[in-house]
This record gives sequence, C-alpha cells and structure tokens, in this order.
Amino acid sequence: MVAYKFEETEWTQPKKQGCSPHETLGDIRFRQLFTQEDWSRLPAPVRHRFGRRVDFGDILIYRGHVEFNRVNSWGRVLTQALRLVGGPLPLDKDNAGAAAVVTVTEAPAKNGRHGGQVWMRQYARRNAKQLFPQIIQSVKRFEGPTGIEEYIGGGIGMTLRAAVENKELVFTAEDIFWEAKLLGRKIRLHLPRWLGPELLRAGHEELGGGAFAFTLKLEHRWFGKMIDQRVWFEDDDT
Repeated sequence: MVAYKFEETEWTQPKKQGCSPHETLGDIRFRQLFTQEDWSRLPAPVRHRFGRRVDFGDILIYRGHVEFNRVNSWGRVLTQALRLVGGPLPLDKDNAGAAAVVTVTEAPAKNGRHGGQVWMRQYARRNAKQLFPQIIQSVKRFEGPTGIEEYIGGGIGMTLRAAVENKELVFTAEDIFWEAKLLGRKIRLHLPRWLGPELLRAGHEELGGGAFAFTLKLEHRWFGKMIDQRVWFEDDDT
C-alpha cells in the first residue's frame, strides 16, 4: 500500500439530535451521523434497530437466509486473498437459501478509544467439504473524519459515509486504510483512490413485518461488479 492524501472535503458533525416523543433515547451514536431530517426519513423499525443500546455483555441476534450472492471472477480472487486477514467478504457464490445469522455486541473501550460495536455475520456453506460456516467480523467505531470507521482485521479499516437513500440506511466506504503502530506511534497508510473500488456500499433496507434486507455491493472501474449480495433477516424477539 502507498501513502495517499485524499482531497479534503468540508464536513461537520451534525448536531446531536433529540428524540421524538415516541422514541426512547437508547444509543444515539448512529443517530448523530445524520441530520434530524435525514434520520426522520428512515422507517421507524430502522431507527429502532440502530438506536438500541447494547451494553457490554449483551447481544442482539438477527436470523435469516441468503437471497443471492453474485461474485465475478475478480471478486473470487479478492475474497480468497482477503482470507489472509480473516475473510471479510462472502466466499460462496452459489449459496442462495443458506442460513445466515447476525449478532451485534459492544466492543470494549481501549487506550482511550470508543469501544464501538462488533458486527458478526455467519453464513452456512453448501459445499460438503466445508464443515464450518463462514464468519465475517467487523468493528464499527464512532470516530474519524466522518464520525464512523469500520475495521475488518489485520489493521485494515474504512472511513464510512452514512446516508439515507430512498428510506434505506447506507454506509459507503470513502477511504480504505491500513493502520499499525511503529515505534509507539500510530501510522495510517491509505489505499490510492485510483486503485480502490469505485463503489463499496452496505445497505439496510426495511421490508416490513419485522424483516429487513442487508445488501453489499463492490464495484471496480477495471474489474466490474465484483460482489452483489442480498440477505434477508428478521428481528429478534427481545
């Protein structure tokens, strides 16, 4: 990876928003990423899911199944290469209908940093040679230039931009970096924008009836639509 300075864009943290008379305060960390107008555009169940407080030791569980996971040849190369840092992208392309589980827990604070949330996705494998499901883990920390960053392992992380698109909550990667400590100092090397993906987007779409869809899109100007995934989940009973 090569050090790369991205063009600075003007961005200010939205003012902390109060909750409406029909909403409990809960966890306001996601809410603070949006203006009051954008947050209000999200369906109430989405606001509820991303406003639930998960204390350390608690867990939220969402169960569902894969609708589709389309991966082209270049996507297969990338997913296999990233297994060196834990396999943060879905490996199987022919697993429609496979069981999927998402768990959300609170990450412990360390060295003065906010703990954030740990999101773990588990996908059943159709290949009989694979005895265990694939587990994808990441930590969302509420820090950085846009207010939220996601770490996927091996020191690799992303600066995310939170937005609302047609009532869908969307996280788009603006910057991919590698972070490490050298001689007691933290260094961060950025992936050049021309080399990185043209689109890396995760969406949360409300389906109604206590169900939602998780979508993942990875597109590159040279390698095309590398990954296109859609997974259905249902709310837990708690």
